[in-house]
Amino acid sequence: MRRAAMCTLLCLGLLVAAASMASEEPPPEALSSDSGRFVAANAEFTLLHEMGHLLIAELQLPVLGREEDAADQLGFISLFLSYGHQHNAGFYATLLDIADYWRLEWQRVKPDYEEVYPWASHGLDAQRFYNLACLIYGSNPDQLEWVPKVTGLPVERALYCDQEYTQVSKALAWVERQHGRRPGQAVSHRIRVIYDPPALHQGQDGYLLEQLRRSGRIEAIAARASEAYRLPRDLVLRLSSCGAPDAWYSRTGGELVLCYERLAHFQTLAAQLPHLRQANLLR
Repeated sequence: MRRAAMCTLLCLGLLVAAASMASEEPPPEALSSDSGRFVAANAEFTLLHEMGHLLIAELQLPVLGREEDAADQLGFISLFLSYGHQHNAGFYATLLDIADYWRLEWQRVKPDYEEVYPWASHGLDAQRFYNLACLIYGSNPDQLEWVPKVTGLPVERALYCDQEYTQVSKALAWVERQHGRRPGQAVSHRIRVIYDPPALHQGQDGYLLEQLRRSGRIEAIAARASEAYRLPRDLVLRLSSCGAPDAWYSRTGGELVLCYERLAHFQTLAAQLPHLRQANLLR
């Protein structure tokens, strides 16, 4: 009887929470579609994800679970905290752009060589989408009750998203306490940014690259990491033509690479965003 009563109370709680969430409407600005913002947001998150791998390798961070999941969490919370307390509709539009990238990847028909399989080191695209949606909602459930409606995040997961966000925040705080640069301590090693010339056939990529360079976001990411952590050696953040829409961190070379082709891939997926957002509002 005790278990049955507990189940009944939990189910009632879920229904109440679901009703509350369904009554909340997202601010129109948060759902606006902007191709440039989508490309910039996902380029920044990709770099911060790979920066997570960089920190795990260079600072020898302990990882319980899959490193790819840890890198996603480090990337998200670093992006979230880099905006300080300026959390407005535009900021949450940026976060939704990042989550929706993984929803678009999940729904996209892929050739076999691009498929992510259950045995792979990366999580499935759908899992990464829901994990990020959960962290977004968990950052401020009282103000973001519209996020589960827009993302389709089930109530059963949404109930614990604030705890997931708190766990990730505490993990990053631990990293900063253990490996952060002390006040007054000089920066001994830095991350240097290098832009390789794009391939001749990448005219559109060159345009996207120029926009990204003018924004200064790449340099800002490298500078924040250089100044925040006691890095054991000088490292490189390189943007280059790779022949595929990829990004990675090389432990051997101490080099983080973002491929120009990935920017073009973001641009292609951005064209599908208005339809995706409209379909979610009509559900």
